[in-house]
Amino acid sequence: MTYAVANEKLNNWVREVAGLCKPEAICWCDGSRAEYHRLMAQMVASGAAIPLKRRPNSFLFRSDPSDVARTEDRTYVATPSKEQAGPT
Repeated sequence: MTYAVANEKLNNWVREVAGLCKPEAICWCDGSRAEYHRLMAQMVASGAAIPLKRRPNSFLFRSDPSDVARTEDRTYVATPSKEQAGPT
């Protein structure tokens, strides 16, 4: 298995955890724009994300009420301006 980082301690930890969890694959995230678009396309294709037509580059993600603690009153949207946050 190829590891994408130079930090040998991290590589060893990932090997150890992979040995315990037996994942089908290990994906190293690089934070690139290409990676973001690939992941978002996968989420849209799977139905996990719904693109918002009125807000370019914005997506709707829904959760089942039984899966999460209800925290709408403590939810924050971080954007450079209030207008960019959209309706909350």
